[in-house]
Amino acid sequence: MKIIFKIARAELRTLFYSPIAWVILVTFFVVTGVFFVTPLMNMARAQEVQLANSPSWTGFQGPLTLSMFSVTLENAMSYLYLFIPLLTMGTISREVNSGSMNLLSSSPIRIREIIAGKYLGLMLFGLVLMSSIALLLLTGYFSIVNAELKWYMSIMLGFWLLSSTYLAIGLFISCLTNYQIMAGIATFVVFFLLSIMGTVWQQYDFVRDITWFLSIDGRVKSMTMGLITTKDVFYFLLIIALFLGLSMIKLKTRQESAKWTVPFSRSIAWVVLILTIGYFSSRPGYIGYLDVTRDQRNTIDSATRAVLKELDGSPLTVTLFTNLFGGNFPIGLPEARNNYVWGVWDKYVRFYPNIKLQYEYYYDTEKGDSTAYLGYKNKTLHQIAKSKVRMYKIDINDFKKPEEIRKIIDFGDEPLRMLMLLEYKGKKEFLRTYSASDPWPTQPNVSGTIRRLTREKVPNITFITGHYERSPWRNGEREFGSHTNSKLEKPALINLGVNTDTVSLLHSEIPDSTDLLVVADPRSALLQGEQQKILEYLNKGGNAIFYAEPGKQQMLNPILNQLAVNIDSGILVSPRKHREGEIFNGIMTRAGNYMAAEGMMQLYQRFGKIGASASFSGSSTVSFLEKNGFTIEPIVSVAGNKNTWIEKGIFVSDSAAPIFAASEGDLKKEEYVLAVKMSRKINDREQRIVVSGDADFMSLDQKNGMSIGTGLYSWLMNNEYPVYTKVRLPTDKMLTIGRTAGKMIWYVYVYIIPGLLLALGAIIIIRRMRK
Repeated sequence: MKIIFKIARAELRTLFYSPIAWVILVTFFVVTGVFFVTPLMNMARAQEVQLANSPSWTGFQGPLTLSMFSVTLENAMSYLYLFIPLLTMGTISREVNSGSMNLLSSSPIRIREIIAGKYLGLMLFGLVLMSSIALLLLTGYFSIVNAELKWYMSIMLGFWLLSSTYLAIGLFISCLTNYQIMAGIATFVVFFLLSIMGTVWQQYDFVRDITWFLSIDGRVKSMTMGLITTKDVFYFLLIIALFLGLSMIKLKTRQESAKWTVPFSRSIAWVVLILTIGYFSSRPGYIGYLDVTRDQRNTIDSATRAVLKELDGSPLTVTLFTNLFGGNFPIGLPEARNNYVWGVWDKYVRFYPNIKLQYEYYYDTEKGDSTAYLGYKNKTLHQIAKSKVRMYKIDINDFKKPEEIRKIIDFGDEPLRMLMLLEYKGKKEFLRTYSASDPWPTQPNVSGTIRRLTREKVPNITFITGHYERSPWRNGEREFGSHTNSKLEKPALINLGVNTDTVSLLHSEIPDSTDLLVVADPRSALLQGEQQKILEYLNKGGNAIFYAEPGKQQMLNPILNQLAVNIDSGILVSPRKHREGEIFNGIMTRAGNYMAAEGMMQLYQRFGKIGASASFSGSSTVSFLEKNGFTIEPIVSVAGNKNTWIEKGIFVSDSAAPIFAASEGDLKKEEYVLAVKMSRKINDREQRIVVSGDADFMSLDQKNGMSIGTGLYSWLMNNEYPVYTKVRLPTDKMLTIGRTAGKMIWYVYVYIIPGLLLALGAIIIIRRMRK
């Protein structure tokens, strides 16, 4: 060890006596400092102004750690890429050209001691270089409120491993040539090859895994986000070991007179060993994870993990079906597989390793769809497919023909786009992909699909039909299909594990499997028999939601009056210059915001922020009495004012503005209730009912309930569906410093520290030259 330390000290001394090393050190401090302290100074100034104008201001959107350091860290990585070859290009060649390598080789010093000493010296200088990043992180830690020390340490670990890896590569390249310029250029080339390795030969299975392992691109990113994995740590350690081992083999050949096949076979054996270890250390299911962030932002939600625990350890097979003529097919091709494996499923495999990923490729079109034939006159589908695969440089033989894929799977009424089929203990369910801008399913989508596999029964919502009600099957502006049965919408109930269907009470009974009955704005009166069936369902304790509309109160009041609830006559109006008088922002009450865990509801529950709301376009008000054991609470309301009232007369939206006339029955209140929730104990269970004076707010035209979303349905399904994830708000949203301190820090990092380093370097080099 003494020999190693002596060689390391000599190497470190050589570096500190080198003008290039000092130029690199000063330049690195300047560029990283500028990219950090400039936004820090600007944000400190902005915060001071905000607090002066609004003392109750709660901070930036945040998190400040990301917004402050993201550009700094990206630039720091690129400058390491640039500077380290200049540091390492003469490490070995300098010794060879000066003759000192011959002296070292003839001494009792072993090759591994030479390499270890040289590398240790480089690493020590690398630590000095990394002190710039450490100093910035330390400044950020004391300048940002609620900064996370563990997260900053993870960033530091990532940069230290990256710099150590670059140094090992540069050391090896220096062993290959006696020309320093050639060594520097070759090091750049190797860095470039490692950065693009994850994008080449991705269409070949085994090669894909090897090149993906060798790729250095993005390895530090997870650590800068606060997630440390054994996959990334092993990668850096193995690459370091690979190039240090190759350096030893190369230097050893200088002492031997063996044939070229001997060092070549040693090198191949060493490379194969490293690649084998790397291949198995990066396989899904064999990776350790440490999320050091305060709110576990890199980890799936606890609710999602609870759903995964419903699986009993049996294999969960996920087959990705990619249609050459379907939506999103490029991201399903073999060349994009690693992005799919690590980007989509790795976070779930972390908690349930027995997920098996399989792949099927095919080409087919939906019945009556001729889009694929456009531009291909007089060609068959197979010929068109062959033309298309040539553009993507893939083999047509990898794709099953329409008749072949239909023998394997029946897609039923599923769109022939990219789909995932989940299989578990003999049960099968589709997990869908969505629009190209954000194609992959969210955690609630995955949880809902898994629950279809693990539970004997999933919720069934039944919509009453036969009186021109809002339909869960149609996607028009007034319809409800976009938030119920639309397979292309992530928040739709069908994609959250909930089934929705319709029934006509003229001909059928309410199905026994019904968990929630929906009566959505009937336009004609329900017959006595239909009303009786609904009342019988309610008397048995069934959950229900009633959507009413102004002018059609008489359609639902015969039923609701039995529950001591009434849809009041008239329409709520508030004439304004630039907006229709019947449109209101219906804000949920405290009781409403505690019904479910939609994003805005969570913010209200946890932080007291403004809760959920929706656009109510033409609404009746709801009045009630607490009878029949019901507890009734308003869940959506509008505050009263002098310009708001219930218009009892004839109201035409696009006509002259209405005028309040008490003589005609117009009514003003302090608060207008637009929706209520009802609950009572019946048959040893809690019955839940929602009554709304408006149906439009849940339509496609009004954005499917906006921030209320599926919250009403969630409460009516006893909050078991959807499987919500927790909203994570950043806590590092403010700075501890002001404008003056920010400006002082800017001068320190941009002028004082680089100036001191420059002076120190000049003194050391001048003294060395004098000696």
